[in-house]
Amino acid sequence: MPRLDLPLRRDASGRFLPWIVALMVYLSALGGIGLLLLGDTLRDWTRSLGGSLTLQLPVDTTPARIEVVTAALRETPGVVSVHLLDADETARLIAPWLGGGVAVESLPLPRLVDIRINPDAGLDIAALEHRLASIVPAAELDDNRAGLARLRDFGMRLEGLIGAGVGLVAILLILTVTFTARTGLAIHQPVVEILHLLGAPDGYIARQFQAHALWLGLRGGVIGGIAAAITLAVVARAAVSVNIPLPADFHGLADWRLWAIVAGAALAAGIVAMITARLAISRRLARLL
Repeated sequence: MPRLDLPLRRDASGRFLPWIVALMVYLSALGGIGLLLLGDTLRDWTRSLGGSLTLQLPVDTTPARIEVVTAALRETPGVVSVHLLDADETARLIAPWLGGGVAVESLPLPRLVDIRINPDAGLDIAALEHRLASIVPAAELDDNRAGLARLRDFGMRLEGLIGAGVGLVAILLILTVTFTARTGLAIHQPVVEILHLLGAPDGYIARQFQAHALWLGLRGGVIGGIAAAITLAVVARAAVSVNIPLPADFHGLADWRLWAIVAGAALAAGIVAMITARLAISRRLARLL
């Protein structure tokens, strides 16, 4: 706790500032973690869907036609690999959508072919569809890249929304600290005038408010950071218990990026509070004198 010559710790307005900062740090930390997870998820989608196609063949397609189709795919420039899913793989793929009470193996499931392509090869999807339809008329070729583009667009919009929310929290923090600092200056204006008469410069007085705001901001940042860490631990444990899929680049509570976001939000709160108080008080002192 810094030593202050002005009795700023007695101000009622300053008593609520740490809790307001704590709430803002809590929201900012969770928003930052949300941006991290969303970014990792978008990268996962790009890796898994950006270079893949899925071919659906009717359930009654003969093995001979399936062999012709797979051979045609392997001969197509730009196709890296072709994998025909067996019945068990197909059943496991759709089981989560049907629930555990459905006998998946008894359903007339189509034959699925997983096709990996080189995204930079410029594969002509329309020509490939026409060629496959000439072999199996009811064949359906799904270009996962079209769905990926829609998912990426949705993800980017969501990232923008979260980023705007974090920015709004930062603006509210600046406004709150500015109001608190100016209120404190108004309360202690007689003492400030006496200090001026004794020769105290504006910089000395501004540093008093600056140190006080830094202390309050860091206190609130620590409280908000601890709350965010507790929330993160609870949510992570719940996600593990219900087997929620997580991005490949995300390492749970061991991921250092999570704690960097929490610590960074707490530290940023103190720095923003300090700078805001300094600027607000300096400007107000310049107007008073």
